[in-house]
Amino acid sequence: MGKEFQINQEQLSQLNKLIQDLSAEQLVWVNGYLSGIINGKKNAIDVPIISDQKSSESITILFGTHTGHSKEIAMDLHDRVLALGFDAKIQGLDFYTKNDLKKEKYLFLIVSTHGEGEAPIQAEDLYEYVHGKRAPKLPDTKYAVLALGDKTYKKYCQTGIDFDLAFTKLGAQAILPVQTSDVAYEEIAEQWIEKVIGELKNLEPEAAVSIKSASASVPKKKFNRANPYYAEVLEKVRITTTDSEKEIYHVEISLENSGIEYTAGDSIGILPNNPIDLVDLIIDKLEDDPERIVTIDEKEISLFRALQNKLEITVLNREVLEKYKAITQNKDLELLLNNEDELENYLHGADAYDLLEDYPGEITSDQFLSTLRGLYARLYSISSGPRANPEEVHITIASVRYNRKKRDRNGACSSYITDEINVGDHLPIYIDKNESFRLPDDENKPLIMVGAGTGVAPYRSFLQEREQNKAKGKSWLFFGNQRFKKDFLYQLEWQKFLKKGILQKLDVAFSRDQEEKAYVQHRLKENGKEIFQWLENGAHFYICGDKKYMAKDVQTSLLEIIQNEGGITSEKAEEYLKNMKKEKRLLLDVY
Repeated sequence: MGKEFQINQEQLSQLNKLIQDLSAEQLVWVNGYLSGIINGKKNAIDVPIISDQKSSESITILFGTHTGHSKEIAMDLHDRVLALGFDAKIQGLDFYTKNDLKKEKYLFLIVSTHGEGEAPIQAEDLYEYVHGKRAPKLPDTKYAVLALGDKTYKKYCQTGIDFDLAFTKLGAQAILPVQTSDVAYEEIAEQWIEKVIGELKNLEPEAAVSIKSASASVPKKKFNRANPYYAEVLEKVRITTTDSEKEIYHVEISLENSGIEYTAGDSIGILPNNPIDLVDLIIDKLEDDPERIVTIDEKEISLFRALQNKLEITVLNREVLEKYKAITQNKDLELLLNNEDELENYLHGADAYDLLEDYPGEITSDQFLSTLRGLYARLYSISSGPRANPEEVHITIASVRYNRKKRDRNGACSSYITDEINVGDHLPIYIDKNESFRLPDDENKPLIMVGAGTGVAPYRSFLQEREQNKAKGKSWLFFGNQRFKKDFLYQLEWQKFLKKGILQKLDVAFSRDQEEKAYVQHRLKENGKEIFQWLENGAHFYICGDKKYMAKDVQTSLLEIIQNEGGITSEKAEEYLKNMKKEKRLLLDVY
């Protein structure tokens, strides 16, 4: 921030005098008032008047999150509850005192599910507590749960569902049914908050003054999945050689005058267009008119635009197949749905045209559209440091191209950017906060960063940020790809970081440059003794890349290093690793 925007000491003193006697609710009012001025509202009449009366009902809002989404929703709900005049507290589950649970009168929980039905680390202790023998009875507790998840996984929103069942079993009363939400959670979360506020208004109507105005005062996130920012592409450069098997691009995007801010470790969400050739194939298979008007999300649009811009057609999941089977009654599809291994194999690479072709049945175009999910944004780890690149954001993107059943396939977003987007074009984007993948607050802490392919992207952001901050902590990068001469992403930049002392060590693994394949986990084992020394000195260990193979293999290698170099049992090594996760020293950004 430039000096011309800084507040001077006299202004700061006056501001402190004004706010020192204000209550939490009044501070929320001031926040809304200032937000109104910033957004062009000149008149204080647009801002709510908060009642001096405070409700006697105590409300607790808890969140359990992996990336930070649950926390954002909890903060939005907290603002709305305070604006009603209620006494409300907000807390992450990792700081919540379990013995307080039996005292809760109104409890609202927003919690995500991590991986295949696992509770996020932040929620593990309370999750085990409410499912254990020492869990208290909760006859006086009223509650509601918002569960975040991803329908790609079989155990969709399982953590939130489990909490809801546990609360009910303990005698608590649900004032709303558990609400589940897929990756496009914003609209559902807002609707859930509205329902919660509606229930709270019924408790003490006299405490809720100027409710309509209060609702309007809560600042909305300016840009998100539902309301993206159209950003100009400043640069697009291929950073693998033209004869490489991997087609990887470095893309620079303008944030000038957008007001968008991000932190090293965040991701960027991009709303793609589906491949036109796939859209054409589906329309031909349905024997329909591409210009026929259909209704999607209560809006009228042509069939072609619906399949290109609004619906997910490049990937499938179990829910889509179940909806399709319910309409077509295809027996072969029913058999597939009852065989988990075969289903997983089929879903890996199959698209909406495959479904129509492989499992035919009586189904109209409109019925088929009803089985499809909305087109979701693709997330890419940001590869630029915000301080080093003011008003810009960079991403590193690999084109997804493969052949299945004698048909060439393309990833929806990667091919959209690499094939259709040029410098000067605009992309619909938003920032996806990732609080589970952050630099340590103590800049003297060492970093060990492990990434394969485009998984190296956030480490470019980390090192740029550390350079700007003149951080003293040591950094060690492990990078893997196929070939040294073709696929060494950002090679010159790593060398510059080494020369400047921003990066102390660099170990690489190029799997196809020798007969026996070598991966990053092999380089970790070769350096096991020194890695353990770094860990003992408080190093933060980062993993970014493929979750199915690379991330698992790296964690397995890390466990072996801890066990062997620490001279401890496998159980103690598991405990060591678990403690690293709880201390936020083992951080993963996997996909």
